[in-house]
Amino acid sequence: MIAAPHNSQTLPEALDDDLCLGAITEQAAQLVAAEDPELVAAVAPFESTAELAAAIRAKPQRDDEGLPYDGPKVQACRPAQRLRLFAEDSNCVERSFDYLAGAELLDPGPVRRLATVQTSNGLHVFPTEDGEPVILDPHVSRNALRAALFRAGRNALRNVADVATRRLRLERLIGTDETKGVRGDLARARAAKERGWTTWHDGKPIDDAIATYERALATYQARLDELPRNAGRVRNSGPVTLTPSEAVEWIAQLAEEPALRFKNGARRARNGAQAIRGVLVGRPICVADVRDVAFVLALADREARHWGPAGQRVVRTCAHAIDKLDQAAAQQWIDERAPRNAAELRIGGTSIRPNIPLIAALGRITGRLGTRVGIEALRLKLATMGVTPPILNTIEQELQREGLSLGPLAAPPAMPGTLRALTPEVLAGHYLARKL
Repeated sequence: MIAAPHNSQTLPEALDDDLCLGAITEQAAQLVAAEDPELVAAVAPFESTAELAAAIRAKPQRDDEGLPYDGPKVQACRPAQRLRLFAEDSNCVERSFDYLAGAELLDPGPVRRLATVQTSNGLHVFPTEDGEPVILDPHVSRNALRAALFRAGRNALRNVADVATRRLRLERLIGTDETKGVRGDLARARAAKERGWTTWHDGKPIDDAIATYERALATYQARLDELPRNAGRVRNSGPVTLTPSEAVEWIAQLAEEPALRFKNGARRARNGAQAIRGVLVGRPICVADVRDVAFVLALADREARHWGPAGQRVVRTCAHAIDKLDQAAAQQWIDERAPRNAAELRIGGTSIRPNIPLIAALGRITGRLGTRVGIEALRLKLATMGVTPPILNTIEQELQREGLSLGPLAAPPAMPGTLRALTPEVLAGHYLARKL
């Protein structure tokens, strides 16, 4: 669906979207409606809009220098802009025009608009699909365009991101009548049940399919009802607010594009983002995923500079919160397991319940009398409770699998009759154990 261009009132030096991009948009819509033979022939080799975008992106660039004889021009623009259909050396305006018309022939579903933003290389015109930039210039990144839209006041990070586009998108998903969208799917499923069908085309029970469509319809309708009727009321209406989940998803999106420049970057970005999402539900970050989490946060922090101080504050605040949540989740994991392991040791059908206050007192005395004496005393006392050296060895092996250890307590005891058994530390340990 070709829609009106994004408003560009915050860029007084830019092309006038209402006139210039509006005229270009109208011309593209007319070509599509008339199924212009030149347009149809140019789009015929492509099977998807992704292939079309890649072909346009691969073309060489020739800037419009304003020469009066250089191709047909759009006089509504100030200055007048060159506009050729599928030229071999297009500029950003012509690339956007080609994609807007060509993509509409291939897939009329998404809401497409033209936009003008200020980038580090000057003014840049590009199309958007459902509010997301379509990259047609290999020298401009997606994050840079999204940030430029944000800075220009056309998009926010989440809730105020082009309300009109979101409304059109939701209306299309719901369906304008009983034959389209989710309404159409629901109507067809109900009709199939009335005819006696017990399963849907995907093999699921027909009742499950109907319930799924009903939930989807209710969800989309609720989201549509939440949107303001007048999109202009929410434009630049205040600071952008993000839920923790929205902030994490935004960070994942920031890291996605630059991650492709690194070896296994896409996989690392996915793993890191998944680990961060797990922290939000109380799952501590696995040691193996720490590197990928740092990779995602570092890329996101670098890309957030396009958004200015506000973007970097979002990333750094989120990183700080992730660290605190991970510490809390890890401590909870330890606390849930430590009491059970300390209160009872089960070996086969035998349960050993040590005297926790006694061991705690022994530990305090150990700290005062010396580590080695305390270890000998603790080892002997545990043996009287049934925790013999072979059992300690088994516990040590299990702890090492988790990256933990009993330390010197796991070392084998001195063999009776040897010189090691007569050292002052061992003798003091025996004496201390008898006294306790």
